[in-house]
Amino acid sequence: MNDTEGKKLLILQTSGLREPRRTYAPLFIANSAAAMDMEVTIWFTMEGVDQLKRGEAEKVELVPGSGVTLKTWLDRAREAGVEFLVCAQAMEAEGLTIDDLIEGCRVAGAAGIIDLSFEVDQVMYF
Repeated sequence: MNDTEGKKLLILQTSGLREPRRTYAPLFIANSAAAMDMEVTIWFTMEGVDQLKRGEAEKVELVPGSGVTLKTWLDRAREAGVEFLVCAQAMEAEGLTIDDLIEGCRVAGAAGIIDLSFEVDQVMYF
């Protein structure tokens, strides 16, 4: 067993479509950690929830004209087994329901994330 296998990582993602370049690093790190056999969860909160709205991630490219979109990175993360949690309070503030979001998201409130933060090995914040 390597040093990371079976470890749990929680990433708090607060940036969204207003700062699209800030959406990639958490996904890149999540994908890398999943490739290292870590259990990875991203909690999308504050402005981070808007990147999960159906149809929005397809519009965002890190490098314009590259064809690699935010959706590409979200899909890679899901395929790697990264769990997507969405802040209930942020969804409410944005007027979103679970049906407005891409598939594979689960809703979690602040108390749930606080509990989860004590169960993981590392928490990262973006």
